[in-house]
Amino acid sequence: MHPHGQNLSDEIYTLLKSKILRGEYKGGEKIPEEHLAKEFGVSRTPIREAVRRLGEYGLVDIKPRCYAVVSSISEKEAADIARVRIDLECLAIDLITPKNLEANLKDLARHAAECQYAADIDDRAGIFIQDSLFHLSLVKASDNITLYNVYERLEIKIQQLRVNQNLYSPELKDYIKQHGTIMSLLKEGKKQECKNLMYEHIIHETCPEDLKL
Repeated sequence: MHPHGQNLSDEIYTLLKSKILRGEYKGGEKIPEEHLAKEFGVSRTPIREAVRRLGEYGLVDIKPRCYAVVSSISEKEAADIARVRIDLECLAIDLITPKNLEANLKDLARHAAECQYAADIDDRAGIFIQDSLFHLSLVKASDNITLYNVYERLEIKIQQLRVNQNLYSPELKDYIKQHGTIMSLLKEGKKQECKNLMYEHIIHETCPEDLKL
């Protein structure tokens, strides 16, 4: 069926992104440009434009001879990304003041609610997008522009990490619920508990007692 809308490339980009984030296209798998062109009854031009944008987003790798594969990361790289992400978000938690939390609470609550809604309807791509926006808002609440810029540049890798972890829906929904607890702990000023929960939220394991965050 031909996608509707003014910009066909946008439609295809959204579709491909959703398929990758849902795990329908696995890491290392070739993007089937010819099949997609036939499916939508279009030339390869809008397909390639969508794929190019996915490459900029970090979800596909553009190879020589004009084909693309879904990006994949090694276990070592995934662990490295997660460790850096934890440190950045825990630093943000340390820097958040009650005033800055209040200024960003509406955005945090909105993204948490929209992430929960996406989880309820099993929209995996929607979950990842809103989860990303929630954590960007949390880092923004630190009121440290350098920290925010560093985190934002890492966001492509963090998105790959989300895909790589490939949590089952019930498991994923449990971690989505933690957004509310993170906000509650911040409001209560319980920063150490919040950082411990953030470790679990990112690594999906309980924070070791001997680890100083």
